[in-house]
Amino acid sequence: MLKKFTTLFSIVLLNSLVSILAAQPHALQLNFPDEQNDTVLLAHYYNGKLFVNDTLIFDQMGSARLDGALRPQGIYTLYFDENRRLDFLLGADQTLTIGQENGAIKVTGALESEWFQDYIDHLATKKTEAAALRQKLDSSNGQAETTAGLKQQLADLDDDIQQKWQQEAEKGARTFYGKFMASNIRPTMNKEKLPAPVQTNDSLLWVYNYNFNKNHYWDNFDLLDARMWRTPTINSKLNEYFNQVLIQHPDSVLPVAIDLIEASKINREIFQNLTSFVLNNSIQSEYLGIENVFVAVAEKYYLRGEAFWATEKTLETIRREVYFRRNNLLGEVAKELFLPDEAGNYQSLHQQTTPFTLVVFWEPECGHCKKQVPQLFEEVFLKTDPSKLAIMAVYTQTNKKEWLDFLEEHELNGWLNVWDPDQVSNFQVNYNTRTTPMIYLLDSDKKIIAKKLTVEQVKQLLDQLIDAG
Repeated sequence: MLKKFTTLFSIVLLNSLVSILAAQPHALQLNFPDEQNDTVLLAHYYNGKLFVNDTLIFDQMGSARLDGALRPQGIYTLYFDENRRLDFLLGADQTLTIGQENGAIKVTGALESEWFQDYIDHLATKKTEAAALRQKLDSSNGQAETTAGLKQQLADLDDDIQQKWQQEAEKGARTFYGKFMASNIRPTMNKEKLPAPVQTNDSLLWVYNYNFNKNHYWDNFDLLDARMWRTPTINSKLNEYFNQVLIQHPDSVLPVAIDLIEASKINREIFQNLTSFVLNNSIQSEYLGIENVFVAVAEKYYLRGEAFWATEKTLETIRREVYFRRNNLLGEVAKELFLPDEAGNYQSLHQQTTPFTLVVFWEPECGHCKKQVPQLFEEVFLKTDPSKLAIMAVYTQTNKKEWLDFLEEHELNGWLNVWDPDQVSNFQVNYNTRTTPMIYLLDSDKKIIAKKLTVEQVKQLLDQLIDAG
């Protein structure tokens, strides 16, 4: 009986403590004497954007106050107008005063917030010093002695910032402030610890450095801490990692993306944010192979029901994009095209025996086609050894006269001119010909090397590939 009572008492006590903790105050006092009767917006960073929380109105003394329950820890901003914005940090203690005295910003009351303002002031001083040094460097007229000295001073300033991050991270250990400071520190590989043959081989050194950066980029930035998603740096970090650190090839990007997304499932918001970022980033990438990442992530998380945040309209858009892209991904074997030529004889794409094959989808009413198809014929087909390259030009419409007239007008004879008069080959989907011209480059196995090419890109690629072969 005593045991049951003790357990019940513990539960009641625990519930009371939870209620007390939930009711802890957030008290923000603002003192800006020059802002009498003006307004300021309180906003917070989240997932690379700013979101407004409250509007505060200053009284005749330039004071304003906001009370309430604790807010999520993160970086917040006071938005005075489009030219004035003040970032500040909210940590565990959120009772603080922010004011302006003699032109300087002063933060008191919450230690983490005070530390953050001190850091901002320090950073501003170093930026001013760096700007002055760069100005001197620009006007040094390239004098070796002067230039070397100024560059060394700039390097010293950079070292100072690096040391500041380290010091502040240690000072604020186990606080959000400390974690945010640590997130600025980029892990660096110690070259001296590498095997001697690697240290003197540029190619091997590059591989070691790449793998180190890929595997250790997030060491000091806790991607799975929700507070880090409430900072202004999260978006730049994600962009840098996925678009600069990683080799822009699906074999490099996709496994890492899946690992991070799977790990993020411990927090629904982070899972949503990270998965959405990878999906959007991959479909917007200028590197065509990253489209493979989009299709894989879309199929794994969105089209199988894990993307709980996606509306039916969003899912329909994603389904459509996957539908048009999944059959023509880089590295995959292009779908067979078995189509009649001008004389009605059927030609097979997969039976072309040259090391490389170009497939171009076009129509005469397309402005770009009118220019690029004859250009492709003149500058690529006629100037390339036919034993190295075959070209299949696919007319996408069903007006035979229009097709033949264009072929005759531009004398497009010698390459494979084909069409699909009954529209039964499904090339529109298999090759995503929603826009034309659409040019694909295939290897000897008919695997897709590149697509959505311009004529200039075709020429450059073929020069490289044929020379290499």
